[in-house]
Amino acid sequence: MINDKKKLKQVAGSFPTGVTVVTIKKPSGDIHGMTASSFLSLSLNPPMILFSVKKENEILKYIEKGKIMGISILSEDMIDESNHFANFKLMKEPPVFYDEDKVKILKGSIAWYSVLVIKIYDEGDHKIIICKIENLNVKSNKRPLVYYKGYSKINR
Repeated sequence: MINDKKKLKQVAGSFPTGVTVVTIKKPSGDIHGMTASSFLSLSLNPPMILFSVKKENEILKYIEKGKIMGISILSEDMIDESNHFANFKLMKEPPVFYDEDKVKILKGSIAWYSVLVIKIYDEGDHKIIICKIENLNVKSNKRPLVYYKGYSKINR
Protein backbone atom coordinates (compact mmCIF):
# COMPACT_ATOMS: atom_id res chain seq x y z
CA MET A 1 0.00 0.00 0.00
CA ILE A 2 1.29 3.46 -0.94
CA ASN A 3 1.33 5.83 2.05
CA ASP A 4 3.47 8.63 0.59
CA LYS A 5 0.82 11.19 -0.47
CA LYS A 6 3.44 13.66 -1.73
CA LYS A 7 4.90 11.05 -4.09
CA LEU A 8 1.42 9.96 -5.19
CA LYS A 9 0.53 13.57 -6.09
CA GLN A 10 3.87 13.97 -7.87
CA VAL A 11 3.32 10.90 -10.04
CA ALA A 12 -0.35 11.75 -10.71
CA GLY A 13 0.71 15.29 -11.70
CA SER A 14 3.04 13.77 -14.31
CA PHE A 15 0.01 12.84 -16.41
CA PRO A 16 -1.30 15.89 -18.33
CA THR A 17 -5.00 16.63 -18.03
CA GLY A 18 -7.30 19.34 -19.25
CA VAL A 19 -8.89 21.70 -16.77
CA THR A 20 -12.62 22.24 -16.39
CA VAL A 21 -14.94 24.13 -14.08
CA VAL A 22 -18.08 22.30 -13.01
CA THR A 23 -21.04 24.51 -12.04
CA ILE A 24 -24.35 23.80 -10.36
CA LYS A 25 -27.23 25.98 -9.24
CA LYS A 26 -27.70 26.10 -5.46
CA PRO A 27 -31.23 26.13 -3.98
CA SER A 28 -30.80 29.91 -3.47
CA GLY A 29 -30.30 30.29 -7.25
CA ASP A 30 -26.63 31.24 -6.85
CA ILE A 31 -24.02 29.34 -8.85
CA HIS A 32 -21.43 27.17 -7.12
CA GLY A 33 -18.42 25.88 -9.04
CA MET A 34 -15.27 23.83 -8.66
CA THR A 35 -12.17 23.25 -10.74
CA ALA A 36 -11.91 19.66 -11.96
CA SER A 37 -8.97 18.14 -13.80
CA SER A 38 -10.23 14.65 -12.94
CA PHE A 39 -12.69 14.84 -15.84
CA LEU A 40 -13.06 12.43 -18.74
CA SER A 41 -15.33 11.18 -21.47
CA LEU A 42 -16.86 7.90 -20.31
CA SER A 43 -19.08 6.74 -23.17
CA LEU A 44 -20.15 7.80 -26.64
CA ASN A 45 -23.27 5.61 -26.66
CA PRO A 46 -24.95 6.72 -24.50
CA PRO A 47 -22.97 9.99 -24.27
CA MET A 48 -21.58 10.23 -20.73
CA ILE A 49 -18.77 11.93 -18.78
CA LEU A 50 -17.39 11.53 -15.28
CA PHE A 51 -15.41 13.58 -12.80
CA SER A 52 -14.38 13.13 -9.20
CA VAL A 53 -14.79 15.41 -6.19
CA LYS A 54 -13.00 15.36 -2.83
CA LYS A 55 -15.48 14.37 -0.15
CA GLU A 56 -14.95 17.60 1.79
CA ASN A 57 -15.71 19.82 -1.25
CA GLU A 58 -18.72 22.06 -0.66
CA ILE A 59 -20.15 21.36 -4.11
CA LEU A 60 -21.20 17.90 -2.91
CA LYS A 61 -23.94 19.60 -0.84
CA TYR A 62 -25.66 20.43 -4.15
CA ILE A 63 -24.86 17.44 -6.38
CA GLU A 64 -27.52 14.76 -6.44
CA LYS A 65 -28.98 12.34 -8.94
CA GLY A 66 -31.23 14.14 -11.43
CA LYS A 67 -29.52 17.56 -11.12
CA ILE A 68 -28.34 19.50 -14.17
CA MET A 69 -24.75 20.78 -14.19
CA GLY A 70 -22.59 22.83 -16.52
CA ILE A 71 -19.01 21.99 -17.43
CA SER A 72 -16.73 24.65 -18.92
CA ILE A 73 -13.54 23.51 -20.66
CA LEU A 74 -11.00 26.22 -19.91
CA SER A 75 -8.69 27.93 -22.38
CA GLU A 76 -5.01 28.47 -21.53
CA ASP A 77 -5.70 32.10 -20.59
CA MET A 78 -8.17 31.10 -17.83
CA ILE A 79 -5.69 30.28 -15.04
CA ASP A 80 -7.30 32.93 -12.80
CA GLU A 81 -10.71 31.28 -13.17
CA SER A 82 -9.23 27.85 -12.48
CA ASN A 83 -7.48 29.10 -9.33
CA HIS A 84 -10.66 30.89 -8.21
CA PHE A 85 -12.81 27.76 -8.39
CA ALA A 86 -10.04 25.66 -6.82
CA ASN A 87 -10.04 28.13 -3.89
CA PHE A 88 -6.32 28.82 -4.44
CA LYS A 89 -6.64 32.53 -5.22
CA LEU A 90 -9.95 34.34 -5.58
CA MET A 91 -10.38 36.73 -8.49
CA LYS A 92 -10.68 40.46 -7.77
CA GLU A 93 -13.76 40.65 -9.97
CA PRO A 94 -16.39 37.89 -9.98
CA PRO A 95 -16.12 35.38 -12.84
CA VAL A 96 -18.41 36.05 -15.79
CA PHE A 97 -20.93 33.41 -16.83
CA TYR A 98 -23.36 33.13 -19.70
CA ASP A 99 -26.48 30.98 -19.98
CA GLU A 100 -26.34 27.93 -22.21
CA ASP A 101 -29.02 25.22 -22.24
CA LYS A 102 -30.17 25.63 -18.59
CA VAL A 103 -26.60 25.84 -17.21
CA LYS A 104 -24.02 28.54 -16.48
CA ILE A 105 -20.83 28.45 -18.54
CA LEU A 106 -17.71 30.54 -17.93
CA LYS A 107 -17.10 33.26 -20.48
CA GLY A 108 -13.92 32.45 -22.44
CA SER A 109 -14.36 28.66 -22.25
CA ILE A 110 -13.38 26.77 -25.39
CA ALA A 111 -16.24 24.27 -25.11
CA TRP A 112 -19.04 23.26 -22.74
CA TYR A 113 -21.33 20.45 -21.66
CA SER A 114 -24.77 20.47 -20.09
CA VAL A 115 -25.05 17.22 -18.10
CA LEU A 116 -27.52 15.33 -15.93
CA VAL A 117 -26.17 13.54 -12.83
CA ILE A 118 -27.13 9.86 -13.08
CA LYS A 119 -24.87 8.07 -10.56
CA ILE A 120 -22.66 8.96 -7.60
CA TYR A 121 -20.09 6.51 -6.26
CA ASP A 122 -18.28 6.78 -2.94
CA GLU A 123 -14.65 5.69 -3.48
CA GLY A 124 -11.65 6.42 -1.26
CA ASP A 125 -11.47 10.11 -0.36
CA HIS A 126 -13.53 11.14 -3.42
CA LYS A 127 -16.98 10.78 -4.91
CA ILE A 128 -17.18 9.79 -8.57
CA ILE A 129 -19.93 11.63 -10.42
CA ILE A 130 -21.27 10.04 -13.61
CA CYS A 131 -23.37 12.24 -15.88
CA LYS A 132 -25.37 11.85 -19.08
CA ILE A 133 -24.57 14.54 -21.65
CA GLU A 134 -27.67 16.57 -22.47
CA ASN A 135 -26.05 19.13 -24.76
CA LEU A 136 -22.58 20.37 -25.73
CA ASN A 137 -20.77 22.72 -28.06
CA VAL A 138 -17.36 24.07 -29.04
CA LYS A 139 -17.11 27.86 -28.69
CA SER A 140 -13.51 28.64 -29.61
CA ASN A 141 -10.36 27.24 -31.19
CA LYS A 142 -8.16 28.61 -28.40
CA ARG A 143 -5.69 26.23 -26.80
CA PRO A 144 -6.82 24.40 -23.64
CA LEU A 145 -5.56 24.97 -20.12
CA VAL A 146 -3.51 21.91 -19.19
CA TYR A 147 -2.39 20.69 -15.80
CA TYR A 148 0.99 18.96 -15.92
CA LYS A 149 3.12 19.37 -12.78
CA GLY A 150 1.33 22.69 -12.50
CA TYR A 151 -0.37 24.69 -15.23
CA SER A 152 1.21 24.33 -18.66
CA LYS A 153 0.75 25.69 -22.12
CA ILE A 154 0.75 23.35 -25.07
CA ASN A 155 3.50 24.16 -27.54
CA ARG A 156 2.72 23.13 -31.09
